[in-house]
Amino acid sequence: MNTFSQPVLLAVSQMKEFEKFIQSPLEACILMNLHIRLLPDVVRAAHGAGKTVFVHADLIHGLAADEYGCEYICQQLGADGVISTKPKVLETARRSRRAAILRLFLIDSQSLSKGIALIRHLRPDYVELLPALACEVIPELLAGLAQPLSGQDGSSASDISLLCGGLIRTPSQIDRCLRCGARAVTLSDQELAIRYLTSRQRR
Repeated sequence: MNTFSQPVLLAVSQMKEFEKFIQSPLEACILMNLHIRLLPDVVRAAHGAGKTVFVHADLIHGLAADEYGCEYICQQLGADGVISTKPKVLETARRSRRAAILRLFLIDSQSLSKGIALIRHLRPDYVELLPALACEVIPELLAGLAQPLSGQDGSSASDISLLCGGLIRTPSQIDRCLRCGARAVTLSDQELAIRYLTSRQRR
């Protein structure tokens, strides 16, 4: 399973942004809001450039966000991973030995509690928390995941990597997410992503 090491993960929803991404120092992206007919060439081009590419199964035009759509992404396209809000899609991605990224919207305490239960059940490779500005709940979420899983070998779900996404506009907001415990931040502003990555390398 391919992964990525940079603290920023680009969300790409237009072909012109993808073309810029291919030439950029960014190593990974999430494809979303593209038409299904574009995906084979896009994934092939990304891999040809040595990039890691994830596909947002819920946000591809013409693709069913179900197990069959996920099988197409993993087996036919050969994408490195799948992002979705749907458990069945992510279970299919894991069976296909591709990265499974659960997208989780945090709007209140109840959604946080339900999210912890869902993560502990699914055990995805990554969890993207939205909006990113809710990153201060990460310590509470990690504490919930650290509890031993009942009926199993005593392991926990605390080894799952957390991402933050949504409403990121400044480098300081990216820093804040990382300080709270996120592994990386997803954002659609490619200029900001490159600027942040460059400044971090200079530190």
